[in-house]
Amino acid sequence: MGSKAVERRALDVGHEETNSAQRTMAFSLWLSWRELNGRKVVFLINVILVALFIALPVSLDFVGNARKNSIGTRIDYMGPSLILAPKGVISSDLVTAQLKGSSFSASALDRVRQDFLPYLRSVEARLIERIRIEGRELSVMGIDFENVYSYPFKEYSIKSDEVLLGTIAAEKLGKERGDSLKVAAERFTVAGVIATTGSIEDASVFFPLEALQGITDKEGRINEIRLFPESVSSYEKLKPLLQKYSGELNIIDAYRGDTAEKGVDSTLLNYQKALYTAGFILIAFCIMISTYINLDARKAEVSTVSTLGAAQGVIFQVLILRTIWITLLGSAAGHIIAIVIASLQSDNVPLRLIWSTSSFIQVTSATIGLGVLVTIPFALYSVYKRDTIKDL
Repeated sequence: MGSKAVERRALDVGHEETNSAQRTMAFSLWLSWRELNGRKVVFLINVILVALFIALPVSLDFVGNARKNSIGTRIDYMGPSLILAPKGVISSDLVTAQLKGSSFSASALDRVRQDFLPYLRSVEARLIERIRIEGRELSVMGIDFENVYSYPFKEYSIKSDEVLLGTIAAEKLGKERGDSLKVAAERFTVAGVIATTGSIEDASVFFPLEALQGITDKEGRINEIRLFPESVSSYEKLKPLLQKYSGELNIIDAYRGDTAEKGVDSTLLNYQKALYTAGFILIAFCIMISTYINLDARKAEVSTVSTLGAAQGVIFQVLILRTIWITLLGSAAGHIIAIVIASLQSDNVPLRLIWSTSSFIQVTSATIGLGVLVTIPFALYSVYKRDTIKDL
């Protein structure tokens, strides 16, 4: 019974110490805020300085986010980054739709999806042929419109008896939306004429994949798999994996959208590193000067509080928390300024493509840590080394 009473007493003492520490921290937090609130002009100047030094590199970070996301959405316009085609087929064959009947099983698409999905934004398959349509030889492309990603086909959902026409193909055939088109023994309705793409697609006719496979007697066959990597790093990891995997397939590199994204990344990153370095150095100097001036102006107050019995740890906490208040509010204000700058720089880009929660957490944590780091020597000197009697 006695041992249980001792255990309970030990627990009670532990709880009392914890509660006491929490009350001390809360009191120090409140006291540091009151101290800053008593000198509003100095407090505001410090916050504004930190905000401005934070806003410069962070705004560049946000502009970079907006540009990268904007480029990411436009990779659709540029085409895939990697293409798998039958062995022997090269990029010029795809550009001119001259695959000479080469094809492979559509099961390859399922294997690619299964093995490389973590690296891909999307993957799609096509069957490309050249056939005669109403007396004209044209390139034709079979597309699975239910799983399409490429621009502008993802905007369409056509039926099994419908086709799309490129602008040049529509002109050659003399067809427009709603017209009937005879292919082999079947009739299709023109569901639309796609906007010009500046490629072979302008002179092509686009069928649902299964419909074209039936017309050309290539059921279950395709001859192009288009790969859209998730990012530049995904592309760089995916390509060597594909080289081991492809077997009888040829890998064609169409590194266009990712090149633009990588260029934006590297350029902005160089400026961003320099600005972050300069910004953090200036913040450190501001905090050091502000802390020194504040302690020098308030040395009598600190000495008085110490003489009245305040624990040295409490005074130390107040001085450190003062810096935390300044850097926290300065970082928040700096991010708001950065959002405004980035919004003005990136017209019509939604806030969700500009804002970065990870950037806010990382930069704010780094700023607070830096501020505390440069404040500690001054705070230690003020609490433990000052001549209290002399300062009174």
